[in-house]
Amino acid sequence: MWRRLGQTSRNSAPLPDAAYVELVDMVARPVMPVAFMGVALASVGLLLAARKQDLALLALTLAGIAVDIASIFLVLTYQRRTASATILADEARVWERRYAFGLFSFAALLGAINARGLMMAHPPDSSLVPMLTSGLAFVFAGGVVSNVAFRPRLCAIGLALSATPTVVGFIDRAAQATDIHVVLGFVLQALLLSTFAVVGLLWASVTHAGTRRQIIAKLDFAKMARHDDLTGLANRVQLRERFDEALAAIGDDESLAVHCLDLDRFKAVNDAYGHSIGDLLLCAATTRLLTMVRREDTAARLGGDEFVVVQAGVRHPDEALLLARRIIRVLAAPYEIEGRTIQIGVSIGVALAPRDGETLEQLTARADAALYRTKRSGRGGVVFADEPPSPSAANDS
Repeated sequence: MWRRLGQTSRNSAPLPDAAYVELVDMVARPVMPVAFMGVALASVGLLLAARKQDLALLALTLAGIAVDIASIFLVLTYQRRTASATILADEARVWERRYAFGLFSFAALLGAINARGLMMAHPPDSSLVPMLTSGLAFVFAGGVVSNVAFRPRLCAIGLALSATPTVVGFIDRAAQATDIHVVLGFVLQALLLSTFAVVGLLWASVTHAGTRRQIIAKLDFAKMARHDDLTGLANRVQLRERFDEALAAIGDDESLAVHCLDLDRFKAVNDAYGHSIGDLLLCAATTRLLTMVRREDTAARLGGDEFVVVQAGVRHPDEALLLARRIIRVLAAPYEIEGRTIQIGVSIGVALAPRDGETLEQLTARADAALYRTKRSGRGGVVFADEPPSPSAANDS
């Protein structure tokens, strides 16, 4: 059963990073279940160790308490870390591994305590010890299923480590008993615990699947609200967010460059080949554009064939000029679209913050005005907002 479920987990489609981070957060954030299980283990383990005067039981119990305290500290540390900033998938994997180590260690110690207690059970403890160990196993299984259901593999391993030694202990007691009623009682407890663990794991798998769908749907809706439907680039909402973040992060000797792009001869392509070819061309241009922006930069589509690139950390205007010229060169190369060779160009206007303005509206307006001058002077070039109009442009106006 465990193997089949493990294979199902491995064969499932990989989670988007944002969905994975959210699932890990749902598992690693709650602290009360971890604390409650520590109290339950300490109560049962210390009681059994005292009644049996068994040092091994005492050592296992103290180790379980230490693991639980460490797990509580881990959860609190995780809460403090995520309170300051959202973590990425790579860091979430580290936290999940740490949480899993604590969970598996605790489960193994709990199973060992139960197995040891059952091995030492004899009259007048024949009913008390099985009751305590069975109760502890069921409480832990219920806690694992409810708290770790969002990560079925963790749930499966935790249940196996805790339930298997307990079930083996019950079977061992049944094999040693002579009264048929006692034998049936031990076998029934073993069957009940096994069934509870299997049903709990199946429920966890269903819970994980449903929660996964909900998270992905939520992320999809959030992406639709902040991304352009056709190209997947940032839309106006995300552009403003990223601009504000980049502006706040620039140093005293840095600028922020806002590039306004407009594809040259795009309308002619639409008129000649239709909107479907035009859409494919926009997507192809987007793919090229994304190869030229850094992680800290932002590329956005405002509509039609109008794009904006926010270039962060510009120390000299020449850096913005180099990027603009590279965009012009790369986007102007021929495209192969549905068996057709299509060639377009791009004109760019650039404004720098804080020199040309400090708001997105100011900078895009000045960059757009520079873009207009670029088109009037022959297209396929780049003009900065602070550059004076050419004499021909001034005469035309």
